[in-house]
Amino acid sequence: FDQQFDYWMELWRTKLGIKNPNFIGIKPFVEHTGYRPLVLPKHELITPQYLYDCCRERFGCWKWYNDSLDNVVTKHDRDPRAGAYVAWFRDRVEADEELKNLSATKLDEMKIFGITLVEREVMEYDHFNRAGGHLDINNITLCAGSRDDGGGVPSVDWRGGKMGVYADDPRDAGGRLRSRQQFT
Repeated sequence: FDQQFDYWMELWRTKLGIKNPNFIGIKPFVEHTGYRPLVLPKHELITPQYLYDCCRERFGCWKWYNDSLDNVVTKHDRDPRAGAYVAWFRDRVEADEELKNLSATKLDEMKIFGITLVEREVMEYDHFNRAGGHLDINNITLCAGSRDDGGGVPSVDWRGGKMGVYADDPRDAGGRLRSRQQFT
């Protein structure tokens, strides 16, 4: 736990520019083989647009939305502005094959908690920081834990040398469009 916590403290403070991250409420955890924790502190700056801008400073980015992501992607199942938390996801480059052909609507019906846009952006930044590579080279992460102001679902991939943020209909499903399941 201490090693993971130190890594995330350093990442948030020095790489992502959150000088005073609030980790109150984060309890010690045991690592789970095959999964990676995302440790998100409570902070009002940790928003979709802030993280998109942090990613854009490190590597190429593109977004479908013309406006700030903060203004259009307004609903999140989990939000670090409300409190610090740890979200666990499979430690893999591609989105969960187990969730291919499942729309955000179907995932909701099945009570499967999908990744939020903020978590997916943090995951991309973390992966680049640790491995120097990118996520979703062949597939697309459906950020089923978030919704835009029109009810659409953001999705993220790596295409053409850039991280792309797109908008999908909540009923969209396909073999390449997959969420990442959050485990607690």
